[in-house]
Amino acid sequence: MGIQDKGAFGGFRNKTGPLVGRIVAGQNVITAVPRKSTKPPTAKQLDQRKKFGLITAHLSGISNLIRIGYQERELRQSPMNKAVQYHLRNAVTGVSPDFQIDHAKLMYSMGKSPLPGAIEVLGVAGAKADYSWGVSFGQHSMPTDVVTLLVYNPEKNRFVFLEGAAARSELSFSLQLPASFLGDTVHCYISFVSLDGKVVSNSDYAGQLIVV
Repeated sequence: MGIQDKGAFGGFRNKTGPLVGRIVAGQNVITAVPRKSTKPPTAKQLDQRKKFGLITAHLSGISNLIRIGYQERELRQSPMNKAVQYHLRNAVTGVSPDFQIDHAKLMYSMGKSPLPGAIEVLGVAGAKADYSWGVSFGQHSMPTDVVTLLVYNPEKNRFVFLEGAAARSELSFSLQLPASFLGDTVHCYISFVSLDGKVVSNSDYAGQLIVV
């Protein structure tokens, strides 16, 4: 049954006869009920589905970061859709059916705020990842910008991240990792965002380290 929320000309939700109504990016969209194809999927289609499932499962763990990091997008495109699009094109490696994520290509943020130079991360005793970065203030960046730090452990299939860890002007931060990560190799990332959350940088792959 279709539901009209705003009168006869306001669009409807759910199914009515051969039509389906839904809201996409704030717009009323009405489409025909999709029909199931009787044709078996091609090898290319199956590979695309595997890649899509791999990417969406991986990014689901950092959906909050993607919501902030992919603000600059097409009007009717969600942040997650844009992130999935980028990763399908750039961050899948391997040969069918053994597709994998290229961790160095992961980007949870894309924006115009500049990244500083001299970004480094070191593993420090006590299960810590010590991040440092250089000075970089100017157009689209401020000393008050805050840093987001992200670590991914493929052995545990687990993300650890901290938003607003430090100000850009502080030039370093020591991120505490779980004790269960000891001995594992992890991948490290960094990005910056303005205090009001409206201007973001690209995320940067800072490299990998062994947790000690």
